[in-house]
Amino acid sequence: MRRSTHEQNRRQFYRHPVDVPIQVFPQGTMIEDVPICDLSEGGLAFQTNVFIEEGHILKIRIPYVHPAFEAACVVRWQKVLDDLGTFEIGVMFLDEETAFRVRMVEQVCHIKAYQEKHSGYGRDLSIEVAAQEWITKYAADFGGN
Repeated sequence: MRRSTHEQNRRQFYRHPVDVPIQVFPQGTMIEDVPICDLSEGGLAFQTNVFIEEGHILKIRIPYVHPAFEAACVVRWQKVLDDLGTFEIGVMFLDEETAFRVRMVEQVCHIKAYQEKHSGYGRDLSIEVAAQEWITKYAADFGGN
């Protein structure tokens, strides 16, 4: 049985769940703080209430890392999530240099999530301390997909 283009695109790279909002610029107008569903070296998926057609070129921006991550993408697939007009959009990065940058951004996102998780436990970690702890605990497994 042949897999759909959506399934093929999702299976090409190992995808990591990430809980970081991004900004999407489909035609110069920004859609603010849409949630990422997952992130991989090849692209990412996000949820939005704006339908974006397959093949459309757009820019994504993650302003919560410094410097902010920006990349050009092409929409590879989309699916309707509910009757309220919510869509999951899958995009592929347009250049290969982006793959390395994505891994760095992904690590920063995981470290930020680690910092926030521990602040909920009453530990007010600086980003530097959170990074040191996260690297000690998880970095060895991070690249092993």
